[in-house]
Amino acid sequence: MLKPILEFIRKDLLIFASDRRAMMISFAVPVVIASFLASITGGGESSSTNRALHVPLLVVNEDSAPVTKQIIADLGKDPSVKVIETTAADAAKQIKSGKSAYAITFPKGFGDAASKALMGGTRPELPSLSDPSREMEIGILRGVVIQTTVRNLSRSVFGASPGGGQLPFTEAKSSPVSTDSQKWSGKSHAFAGMAVQGVLFLSIEAAMGLMRERKQGIWKRLRSSPVSPGTLLIGRWFSSAIRALAILTVVWGVGMLAFQIRVQGSGIGFALICLSTALMAGGFGLFIAALGKTEQQSRGLATLAVLALSMLGGAWFPSFLMPEWVQKTTLIMPSRWAIDGFDAMTWRGNDLAAALPITGVLLLFAVLFTAVAIPRFRLESE
Repeated sequence: MLKPILEFIRKDLLIFASDRRAMMISFAVPVVIASFLASITGGGESSSTNRALHVPLLVVNEDSAPVTKQIIADLGKDPSVKVIETTAADAAKQIKSGKSAYAITFPKGFGDAASKALMGGTRPELPSLSDPSREMEIGILRGVVIQTTVRNLSRSVFGASPGGGQLPFTEAKSSPVSTDSQKWSGKSHAFAGMAVQGVLFLSIEAAMGLMRERKQGIWKRLRSSPVSPGTLLIGRWFSSAIRALAILTVVWGVGMLAFQIRVQGSGIGFALICLSTALMAGGFGLFIAALGKTEQQSRGLATLAVLALSMLGGAWFPSFLMPEWVQKTTLIMPSRWAIDGFDAMTWRGNDLAAALPITGVLLLFAVLFTAVAIPRFRLESE
């Protein structure tokens, strides 16, 4: 079985390389678009989003003072904030992974010390963690935290809201998630998005080629051949994956050479995500070809699907700029996982442990796409 698969892969790659102009376009289009987007972002540290209501705020409460409990309760009543009480370790993990923008910690004794500071005592520290890529959300949450905290402290001491003056605490910004690799990079994200969009469009071309072969009667000839349709399709899957991997290599190579994009996280994790994304794209091409009836009809619908996967998956602009319900919905899209994976390994600087579940999900998509396609082609050949 291995020899026929290798022969099919060789045949597809020779056909792909025979039309040099088409091959160059496959490489050039994602590179040109990504380069343009990277240029207009100015290289990088950019702002995030301002979601009007219920911006998640992680709260770590280590203090038992009644005034601290009241502060947290009032934060939960604010229409612009969604309070999520958690632990210090979980807060750091969520912000490091990009799931949340800001976390505040009320240390033990904060309420009593801050109340005494209003009367001239030593001001306690109010530690916080933040994702530097989401400056606008941080500004909103920080403002709400300061206002709510000062208001409750003043009421507990003076029985009235404050009329101005010095804060009864000092803001101490923690550093675990504020490393250089965590700074938002528009360049890295542009290349991540266009690399994924590029391999998805390659999937369309692979599917159209497969549909042309089917129309030319290749499936009828397979009836008299010892090679099964499943073997042919597995060969086509791997050949498409190799081409997708070549596109990813070229796109990221240009990004690293021309725009100084670096893998700030795990190099092995980055390679795994490249490989699993390529396999997913190969499977997606089989899926398109299996469902399509005619080449013209399938191309239009597949193009629409790829554009939707690219836009909602975060290829055009970061997923954290989207409404929360959209962010949750797009987790069913392989493009979202691939782009988030590349972001995690580049500007977020995540380790191999962060890459493994993303790799697993992308491989699952690859297997599902292929598993749906093979039975349909086998039935047609029979």
